[in-house]
Amino acid sequence: MTYVNIVLLAQLTRRIPIIPPFAPSHVGYNESHLRFSDVFDVPRMTEALHMPILDWQDVKTNIGLDTGVAFDKVGCWSSWAPMENEGPRAGMARGNGLERRLGLDISYTRVPESCKMPEGQLHVSSWQLATLGFRSGWLHGTQENQPMVSEGPSTHRMVPDEQLLCFDFLYFMGTVKPFEWDEEYHPGWQIATKMHFAPRMVEIANNFLTRVFDVQREEFIPPFISVHVRHGDFGDTCGWANISISDCYAPLSVIARRVQEVQDELASTRLGINGGQPLKVLMTSDERDSAWWNDVQNLGWHFVDHGPRGEDTAAKFGKWYPPLLDSVIQSMGTGFVGTDRSTMSMVARRRVQDWQGGPVRDVRWGYPGADDH
Repeated sequence: MTYVNIVLLAQLTRRIPIIPPFAPSHVGYNESHLRFSDVFDVPRMTEALHMPILDWQDVKTNIGLDTGVAFDKVGCWSSWAPMENEGPRAGMARGNGLERRLGLDISYTRVPESCKMPEGQLHVSSWQLATLGFRSGWLHGTQENQPMVSEGPSTHRMVPDEQLLCFDFLYFMGTVKPFEWDEEYHPGWQIATKMHFAPRMVEIANNFLTRVFDVQREEFIPPFISVHVRHGDFGDTCGWANISISDCYAPLSVIARRVQEVQDELASTRLGINGGQPLKVLMTSDERDSAWWNDVQNLGWHFVDHGPRGEDTAAKFGKWYPPLLDSVIQSMGTGFVGTDRSTMSMVARRRVQDWQGGPVRDVRWGYPGADDH
């Protein structure tokens, strides 16, 4: 979402987006950074959006902690500083290890208060941020707030650059209201739907699917319904609500009911699909309980085993690849069933709707009977 917001701001301010590598916050900071173009088909995206798109490596070479790369002093805006109201970092920019790997020594300036969405909690307005890309907005912002001392090697102060418009954190950005990614009108999705996966990612996913479905070539991969069940950190939500995991998570029988709804819709809207037979079902999940996966298998459903006894995905390709390849596979479904309130499910659901024209469902959870309907 952050990278979509970068492209959106570039469109609004008539700039060329420079996309940083993915920081390994979800897979462990000892993992290398992954180029945007390693994951997404940038030439296809460039053509679809009618704008050039750059990786940071196209701008600055020798990126990394051990390359001896020289640090460049830059002035950027902090959209996070107005949101950080408590603790030792109150009013400060949101730090991460990415600046150091990119060889950037950044002095941040807090964005004007007008950039905060009134009901936004942590959200800033895309339109207000865009004004900072123009002379009048830049003057207003630099007059309201002074640059902070950088946390890099030089501890310098510098006003935000007028040509290189840059921010510390753009995940929580909205146009009309907070958390609007699932709204049909959201302009970010008009960008995201054009972010198809890089050919190598698709090739690896297809190789996995040929083995999962025991076919010789990718053209023989049968149509299937992809399913995403997010557990993992959602267990924290259950704990905060003092609800046991068994009562909080939707059982497989409830998920199977949603899968059947998608099967029925496909049977009625795509006559003759799969020779009139039910489609195969492919499960993706962060669940680690082997008994749960045995129950999935007992339903006759399929899954990619990323572990050492299966594809051994992380060892072969890196820790990034199990969740990334799950995303690719989810998008290939003729229909999709996801987990309510999961960002990964939401993006997969919209991809299946846009790319495959398929029916979709979400499974609600949080208490017994949450998905009753």
